[in-house]
Amino acid sequence: MPQPLGPLILVQTMSRPTTRGASTRAWQYHSRSDNHSKLACWTLLFDLLSQCDAARAKADVGGLGFRLNHVMVGPINKTLDLVVTLVPPDRDEAARRTFTDLADELGVVLDAAQRRTLAALPVVYEDRRDDVSEVAIALEAKACMTEHSKSMPRLHAEILATGYLARQATPRCITVSYSLVNAAPDFVSPGAKAARNNHDQPTDAQRVVAMLTRAIPLERTAAGIGYDVVGVTVLECRNDGSPVVLCEADPAPGSDNHVHYERMLRSLCSEFRSRFR
Repeated sequence: MPQPLGPLILVQTMSRPTTRGASTRAWQYHSRSDNHSKLACWTLLFDLLSQCDAARAKADVGGLGFRLNHVMVGPINKTLDLVVTLVPPDRDEAARRTFTDLADELGVVLDAAQRRTLAALPVVYEDRRDDVSEVAIALEAKACMTEHSKSMPRLHAEILATGYLARQATPRCITVSYSLVNAAPDFVSPGAKAARNNHDQPTDAQRVVAMLTRAIPLERTAAGIGYDVVGVTVLECRNDGSPVVLCEADPAPGSDNHVHYERMLRSLCSEFRSRFR
């Protein structure tokens, strides 16, 4: 499998500040916006389509779809950041948004080679709200950007709840938890005061990565409540307009860690191949 491009595209795009909601100031990250979650989902699906033979083969014959902010109906309804769906052969695809259209709407930053890779991908259309396509992949993206110790309990609880509810709603789907962890020494919090929070790095990021590695159960060891796939990308985002940088050494997980991005991608591809090929 070639080197994944998703994390690089993620930091390229996050390096460009944008306005979010009612805010007149441009930010690289805003806690009240889900743009970073959508971007994380887009980049992971980009890698899956370009590098996973089974997913690519299904998409080549029009068998894959996607939907952002999809409500999975179960014991408690849960909105997932992204779902990848299995599309029936007779679906009308007129006037549907495509995966490529979504890149333009999210402002995804691509260099010339990355654009050529995107152009070579099969066309994948978005599901409408009234579609009944089967959910193949349920993906929840989270971010821990500042106040790491304070954020960890809530992050852990939200990830656990999402995986369980997705599994209850669609037992056959592949559940994926993908988290972004900030390893920058400081961070400007969005808001009127734009306060700068100082971090104890690399310790703060190490603690979050350790929690995601050890405290998020996997389906193979905790049947019915665990995730099929868990992944982490560590980056440095000061949120002050300086470039966002991808971390590939400590505190980022090593290549032998199951939450390492490339291992996450390989695991996701393997799960898809075994269930839906």
